[in-house]
Amino acid sequence: MTAPIADAISDKSSLNTKHVVVLGAGASFDIGVIGLTTAISILESASKTNYIVTILASHLPNDPKSIDYTSHWAGAHHVSHATGTGISAPDANSSSTNTEHPEQLAIDQETFRTMWDLSAQGSDAEKCLMRIEQVEYYHEEIPVDKDSGQARHHLSWYPDFKILSSATLSSSPLDLLAQGIRSGVSFNTLTIDTPVYLRYLYQRFVDKGGIVLRGRVDDIRDLKELQRLLHELQPTASDVQIDALINCTGLGSRTLLGVEDDAVYPLRGQTVLLRAPWIKFGRTISSKGKEGKEDLWTYIIPRRSGDIIVGGIKTPNDSFPTPRPETTIDILRRSLKLCPELLHPQPVESAEIRSGTTQLSTDPPSIPNLDQLSDPDLLNLIEPLMVEAGCGLRPARNGGIRLDVEWIESTRRIPIIHNYGHSGSGYQSSWGSATRAWRLLEGGFKCEHYLQGVRLPNNALV
Repeated sequence: MTAPIADAISDKSSLNTKHVVVLGAGASFDIGVIGLTTAISILESASKTNYIVTILASHLPNDPKSIDYTSHWAGAHHVSHATGTGISAPDANSSSTNTEHPEQLAIDQETFRTMWDLSAQGSDAEKCLMRIEQVEYYHEEIPVDKDSGQARHHLSWYPDFKILSSATLSSSPLDLLAQGIRSGVSFNTLTIDTPVYLRYLYQRFVDKGGIVLRGRVDDIRDLKELQRLLHELQPTASDVQIDALINCTGLGSRTLLGVEDDAVYPLRGQTVLLRAPWIKFGRTISSKGKEGKEDLWTYIIPRRSGDIIVGGIKTPNDSFPTPRPETTIDILRRSLKLCPELLHPQPVESAEIRSGTTQLSTDPPSIPNLDQLSDPDLLNLIEPLMVEAGCGLRPARNGGIRLDVEWIESTRRIPIIHNYGHSGSGYQSSWGSATRAWRLLEGGFKCEHYLQGVRLPNNALV
C-alpha cells in the first residue's frame, strides 16, 4: 500500500506544494513505462516546487499479463529509430513515428544515457538491464553523404559503432547475401527485461513517496468527477486539490473524452519468449515493405535472466488479442535463420534449459534446412526453448509523440501535460520524454499562458 495523499501532503509542509495526477497508459489505462518514468521524473525533479504525485491506473506491473498492457510484452532493446536529419531510418515505421525530427533524436539519446548508467554494475536497476553488442542488418545500402562521400547512419552515436564491411557480410556463416542483406552495422547498447524493469520503476516510485491508486476516468476535463474518484479510492484525499494532470494513457487517448485523438491507433506486435541463456548478443534484420506488403522486422533480444525475445511484426489497426499460430511459426523460422546459435547441437531436455543446468557445447550448431522443415518439425526442434508466445498493441500515433500542454477550464484553470503516442519506442524514449513533460509542467505553473510545448513534428520545442 502506498501512503495516503493527505499524509504525503502533510509531509511536505512548504506552501509551494503541487498535487499532480498521472493517468496510466494503454487501452485499459494501465501504468506503462511512459507513465511510470514520467511520474518518477516529476517526483525526483530538482525543482523548487514540492510535488505530490499520484498515479491513477486500472492495471499495475504485478498484475497478470494482458494484450492491453503493451509495456509487459515489449522486448526490449535500446535501438533508436530517430535520425534527426530529415531522412527516415531503414527500420522506421514512418506512419507512426517522427524519426526525422531533431528533438526525437535528443529524446532517445537522453534516455540511452540514463539507462546506460542504470545498467552499470552495482546499480539498483542492474538486474533489469544487460549491455550487449548489437548487429543490425539491412536489405538496403547505407546512404552516403554527398559532401563528404562517407556513409551516413542514424545509429552512429552509439558506443563502439562500426559499419560492417562487404567482406564481413559475404563471409558470414548466416549466408547473408543469399538472404538479400546489403549492409550492416554493429554497436554497443543494452536490453531491458521489461517485466522486471516495470516492477523496479514501480517500487522506485513508491519508495520516493509516490501514491498509486487503481481506477480510471472517462473524461479528462471532469475534475469534479476525478476528485470524487480519488476520494472514493482514498477518503483522506477529499480536501486535496488536483493542480495538474499528466496524460500518459497511450491508446486510451483515442477514446478518453476531452482528448479523443483520432491520430492514435493500435500497431499490433507478436513475439516468442525463449529460454537460451547462452545468447549474449542482439541481432536485427530490417527492411521496408514493398508493393503494399508489411515491413519485415526480425530481432533477437537477450535478457539478463537468460530469456530471449524473438519477433516480430508491425500490423496497423489489428487488435486480435491472442498470438496467431501461423505468425509464431513465421517468427521462429526467421529467428532461427538470423540466429542459428539458438539451436544447440546436443540434445537437451526442456527442464535442463529452463533451469540453467545445461552444459553447453562450443561446437557450431548443425542447422537443418528451415525452408524444407514442416511446421510440426520446426516446433519440435524449438520446443525445448519455448516459454510462451505473446502479443501486444503498441500505442502508435500518426505524426509521432504528442508532448504538449493545454488547459482545463473548470472551477480552476489547471494544466494537462500530454505524453503519449510512442508506438514501439516507449522504452527508448521514456526518460527523455519524461524530462520534457516535467519541463512543460514547470512552465505551466510559472505562467498560465505557457501554451508552447513539444508536439512533434512541430518546431516549437523545449
